[in-house]
Amino acid sequence: MELAQSPDVKQKVTLSPQVYQGLTILSMPITELQAMINKELLENPVLETDEFDEGEESEEADPDEASEEPTADEEQDAWDEWLDQYEDLSESEPVVPRDPNVEEVNTEDFVGGVTTFTDYLNDQLSMLEVTDEVERAALAVIGSLDEDGFFVGDLAEIAAIADVDETTATEGLVAVQQLDPPGVGARSAQEALLLQIEVLKLDDPLLVPIVEEHLEDVAANRFRKIARALGTREAQVRETVELLRVLNPRPAGAFSPGISPAYVVPDVTLRRFDDDWLVIPNSDALPVLRVSPRYRSILRRDGSADAETVRYLKEKIRGAETFIRNVERRKDTVSRIAEIILETQADFFEDGQGDLRPLRLEDVAVEIGVHLSTVSRGVTGKYMATPYGLYELKYFFAGGYRSDDGMDVASTTVKKRLGALVVEEDAKSPLSDQALADALAEQGVTVARRTVAKYREELGIDPSWARRRR
Repeated sequence: MELAQSPDVKQKVTLSPQVYQGLTILSMPITELQAMINKELLENPVLETDEFDEGEESEEADPDEASEEPTADEEQDAWDEWLDQYEDLSESEPVVPRDPNVEEVNTEDFVGGVTTFTDYLNDQLSMLEVTDEVERAALAVIGSLDEDGFFVGDLAEIAAIADVDETTATEGLVAVQQLDPPGVGARSAQEALLLQIEVLKLDDPLLVPIVEEHLEDVAANRFRKIARALGTREAQVRETVELLRVLNPRPAGAFSPGISPAYVVPDVTLRRFDDDWLVIPNSDALPVLRVSPRYRSILRRDGSADAETVRYLKEKIRGAETFIRNVERRKDTVSRIAEIILETQADFFEDGQGDLRPLRLEDVAVEIGVHLSTVSRGVTGKYMATPYGLYELKYFFAGGYRSDDGMDVASTTVKKRLGALVVEEDAKSPLSDQALADALAEQGVTVARRTVAKYREELGIDPSWARRRR
């Protein structure tokens, strides 16, 4: 048998704790992120804020250094190049446009609270475009989840509770499984892992076979057995298992309601400059982070640090750089979502009274090229300060209807009109659900009677017989 070598090129997506750190940071309100930043500043000595100053002067790269022949290995060259680039970036201050004529938002007027896991899922579900029957089934599924986020009910039971057939009950379960955190609604740890693999688009060819057939072997560290069964190398199995262990076999374990914030702090501010609107990130709420120049200088070739110190600093610098990048990515994602909201809901922002247009999480996810769960994280608990008040970003997301004049109207606007009709009705002869539906139709919005009843209940409005006054 003749042995021969042949090149084998594979493209593989890897998942690391840093990725989950980024997802966690994205889901946090600013008040929780502030606490996380303070904790990171205490634990990572190379991370500091721009306000930190001990009088040391920022190092400048030696202009003759680039022309010298490198005397260290390629890794050291890469670190020196990174250090030079980092110093160039740190010298440039970010320019954030501000309106000097507008007073700052008084965030002390806005009190926050804690969101339960059920509320978190219900809020996401309300922003999906599904039929009333599927929504009822999905709500029943959410009510049948255990503390780990697993569906422990029966589809026949869900169908009976929601008054739908089993096919619709299955669609309700699928809708819940699209929500964040990935894996919620699974019926087993195995299904939860498979859902996460699909959501995160992991394409390791061994990942799915290991989850489907060898989870017990993974738990017992029988890597050689797995390798023989799958016809691959043990080293490859170990590498895939490391990726697998980053996934969460308990979907609800990825959710944390966090500490109830004392105040709601807006992530972005919407300001008008003449005829143009501008989305301004709330840079004042979060410190500007950087890697300390004092520690960067130790990694220079002429540094006096020993090998163990250099290794430690490189590890901490990588961690600090990842943390800074994740914080900046959160700011960018929330700002991009806010810009899409501004563009879609332009009528509302003209005077704060205009009708809202339909806007779905899926639409924004496609627009910015991310998964639906990422958009869900980016709107939940994130607030926009506007000239008309403070709004949670998810307020602007809703399904909708096509009016008679061809204009799309969001369900939020329909509820607003419904509430106005009830306020203006004759107290001695209140409008029935059908009469309310007819009145909305006269305004150009055709809504079914049962949908009117559903919106009325969500608004906390009693049925007509309970509203009658004598």
